[in-house]
Amino acid sequence: MYVVVGKKKRPVGAEEIKWESISLDELGSLASTDALFGGTRTFVFVGALNSERGEEFFKFAKEFADSSHTFIFEEEKLLKRETDLATRAGAKIEKIETVKKERGFDPHGLTAALGNRDKKKLWLGLTEALREGEKPEAVAGLLHWKVRDMLAREAGNPAVGGARKYTKDEMKNLSREIVSIYHDSHRGVGSLDLLLERLALKL
Repeated sequence: MYVVVGKKKRPVGAEEIKWESISLDELGSLASTDALFGGTRTFVFVGALNSERGEEFFKFAKEFADSSHTFIFEEEKLLKRETDLATRAGAKIEKIETVKKERGFDPHGLTAALGNRDKKKLWLGLTEALREGEKPEAVAGLLHWKVRDMLAREAGNPAVGGARKYTKDEMKNLSREIVSIYHDSHRGVGSLDLLLERLALKL
C-alpha cells in the first residue's frame, strides 16, 4: 500500500476507482479477492484520505497493506496526523517534490534585442515570452525599463547601453509609445500582446 503525495506516473494497467462511489463491502472485497485469472492488480484512489470518508481508509488500512494487490492513494497534500496514521497502518509514504519551473524566456536577450534595434530577435523574444505565459504588462514594463536605461546611459556616455542604435529623440519617442500602447490596451484599443508585436516589427 502506497500513499503518494504529489504527481507521479502511474504503473501500467493501474485501475482508478472513485473513493466516493465505492461501498465498504466493495472495499473489503477488493482487498481480499484474488484476480480472476490469477496475478495481482493495482488500484488507484485519488484524494481518499482528505475526503469526507477519509476515516474509512484507516478502517481498511490493514487489509490494504496485507492484500496481494497494490493499493495506491494519491493526495495533493497530507497533514502530519494523516501521515503518521497512514505510516502506522503500514503505508509507504512517497512525496513527489515539485520542480519549480524556470522562466521560459530570456529577459536579457529580449532587452538586448531592443537595445540593438534587432526587430527580428525582438519579435521572436516577445512571442516566446508570451507563449511561455509571461504577462504582456510585465513584458511592456521590461521594455520600457530598457529604453529608460538607455536614455540614462546615453546622457552620461553616448557610446553605451545600446544608445548608438537610436537618437535621443527616437528613444524618447519609443518610451512614450510603449507607455501609450499600454494605456491603449486598457482602453480597449487592442490587446497588449499584439500591440507589442507591432511595435517590434516597425522598430
